[in-house]
Amino acid sequence: MSDILVNVLFLLVMLFLTQLFLEVYKKDFTTKDIKIFMFLSGLVSFIFFVIFPFASNEGVNYDIRVVPFIVASLYGGPLASIILYISGFIVRLGLGIEEATWITAFIYALIPLLTFFFYKPFFHATKSKKLWISISILFIHMFFSTLMNNFIFQVAAPSNILLIGSLIKLGCIVLTVITNEKILYNHKMKNELLEMEKMEMVSHLSASVAHEIRNGLTGAKGFIQLLKEEEKDPLKQKYIEIALNEMERSDSIIRDFLTFAKPAPEKVEKINVGQLMNDLIDILQSLSNMSSIEVKKQLFPFYITGERRIVQQAFLNMLKNAIEAMPNGGELFISMKEHKKQYEIVIQDSGLGMDEGQMKRLGKPYFTTKGQKGTGLGLMVAYRVIEQLNGQIKVNSEKGKGTEFHIYLPCAGEKQEIVHVDQSMQQGEIQMHS
Repeated sequence: MSDILVNVLFLLVMLFLTQLFLEVYKKDFTTKDIKIFMFLSGLVSFIFFVIFPFASNEGVNYDIRVVPFIVASLYGGPLASIILYISGFIVRLGLGIEEATWITAFIYALIPLLTFFFYKPFFHATKSKKLWISISILFIHMFFSTLMNNFIFQVAAPSNILLIGSLIKLGCIVLTVITNEKILYNHKMKNELLEMEKMEMVSHLSASVAHEIRNGLTGAKGFIQLLKEEEKDPLKQKYIEIALNEMERSDSIIRDFLTFAKPAPEKVEKINVGQLMNDLIDILQSLSNMSSIEVKKQLFPFYITGERRIVQQAFLNMLKNAIEAMPNGGELFISMKEHKKQYEIVIQDSGLGMDEGQMKRLGKPYFTTKGQKGTGLGLMVAYRVIEQLNGQIKVNSEKGKGTEFHIYLPCAGEKQEIVHVDQSMQQGEIQMHS
């Protein structure tokens, strides 16, 4: 009994170290971070359980190495599972070669194979589904192990030992998966809370400063416009025009700040998103032509509820960013999809792309991929507006292969009869097919 408790206690210690690691590790976990840490945690646990099995009254040695093996494989991926299998086999050889060594090696080879099929569904599953996937792999392994031992290798263990061992493994894998998910969830909530605090700080800063600056800027711009009307010197008119343009740019940045300061939209109305996107594409037509970018679209009309000016600004920022992400030309594809309870807008470019770290920082204050050319406010505004619309943004991107923004929005009211439009716009030419 004491040996069983030692094994379970070590499992709890590894879970505690996972929690501690996340507390010390301040930034968000990337997929690579999760794979590396889960592999190392699983390897340490696996080695410990191989070295310190627990013995039954019938003299049969038993261990729960399959638990960290399965969990580390599902969180770490197929490659981590294969490396874990090879490492565990090497450790077992170091303890001495027995007949059971080759039997165990044959039986445990099933787990990397199962990981190959279950890893992606597991990675994108909910907590309850992850638990069921883990339990399913455990039962497949135990069934395969019992079958091989009884009918192939003729080394069957007593049924009571199999039952007790199976219950211990089941309890341990349930404990491990639930605790891991809770730890990762708490870490995610902590990071989101910190981001909310940052947004709140930006909101207060905007409310206290932006209005005053904008008032002074509006007055100064008015007087400069009067000077321009009276000025006859072309050179001075050019300087005045530059000053007005810079003031307009500053005013645009302040409007972005004010998006965060407003507690609610000023004028809520139903917005035809299909028509709105068509209008924005027309507005950006000259910019896309100058950048040698072909714009394709497949749109249909549906409605959301919000303030038109703010929603338009959010989508304008996203489309403009997509165009600017293709400095050497490319293709921009804008499409819409209808789901059961929401609509999806996809903005796909063939530009520079982003790595996972950059994707996680999208929408955060002052983060930009444009270097000194960007302020980081455009996407921050877009994320905030979509959030206020009870929507969601998901991003898929790869360096050198482009980026996809998936915007999910709830529908307001009844949708019009869908008219699918497949258009392409290149060098100002638009073709429509209904």
